[in-house]
Amino acid sequence: VIKSKSVSILPLQMIVKRKNNTIKRGLAINEISMFRQSKQTASLQIINGSRILIKKLICDGVLISTPAGSTAYNSSVGGPILSLNSKKIAITPISPFRDISINFPNA
Repeated sequence: VIKSKSVSILPLQMIVKRKNNTIKRGLAINEISMFRQSKQTASLQIINGSRILIKKLICDGVLISTPAGSTAYNSSVGGPILSLNSKKIAITPISPFRDISINFPNA
């Protein structure tokens, strides 16, 4: 007989400040997903407490997953699968865009 182990997973708290300065809040056990709301890519900053994790992420969206949510949608977009007792979060960009400046020499 295999005995199961108890695991505590803290919820994710999301606070989003939109361009028009409105605030949206949410709680999640599995994951939080944020997607662009226009035809242009989103420019996101991800902060955990007072620590900036990602200063500027340009993409179509992002998933932030707890270990419980890492095997679902997060995994399907190429994110890592986390051990339930890892106390980590997965931050997985969706269609990320890296700003690259290209200088063409004069012909």
